Order: sequence, then structure tokens, then C-alpha cells
Amino acid sequence: MLTVARAAWGAVLLAAPRMVMALISQRPAGVRSRLVARLLGARDLVQAVVLARDQSRPTVAAGIAVDALHSSTMLCLAIRRPEYRRGALFSALIAACFAISGAQRARADA
Repeated sequence: MLTVARAAWGAVLLAAPRMVMALISQRPAGVRSRLVARLLGARDLVQAVVLARDQSRPTVAAGIAVDALHSSTMLCLAIRRPEYRRGALFSALIAACFAISGAQRARADA
């Protein structure tokens, strides 16, 4: 289920970054913001495909680490750049949810 949610989120970011960014930030998204959203969407899609094919502990752990790193960098962005705060906090929350869900799943499988 987590893999499907990640793939869906990635596909939405990749296909409709303008809409997603406008809903989250409540302002029009610039070219750079849309590009970043598309890159993050592509990363989530790739991660979903990798995790769908390989559920080994190292792969799951790498996915958790990537999500935790993404969440922490978004928190830093939210602190340093107030104009990106809403989007960065939303992105941090999504990544943290993916990291926590992945960790819970890994623990249950152990």
C-alpha cells in the first residue's frame, strides 16, 4: 500500500506540479518550484518502482534514509526561506510519513 501511495504522489507531482503547488502554497508556482516538484515526483516514482521490485532490508533501509534526509532538508528550507515555508513543511510531512511508514513496515517484517 505504501508503494502505491508513493507512486501516486510521485505521478501527481510529475504530471500536475502547478496544481499541487498552488493548492499547497496558495499562490502561483514559479518555474523553479514546478521543476523541483517534478524532480521530486520522479524521485518518488523511481523509489516506488525500486521498492516494489526489491523488499530486501538494505533497499528498504535506503528508502527510509532518503525519505528522512528529504524531510530534514525541507525543514531546513522552511526555516531559511519563509517564502517556501508552506510547501517545504508539506513536503517534509509527506517524506516523514513515508519514512515512518517504511520503518514500521520493516520492523513488522523483521
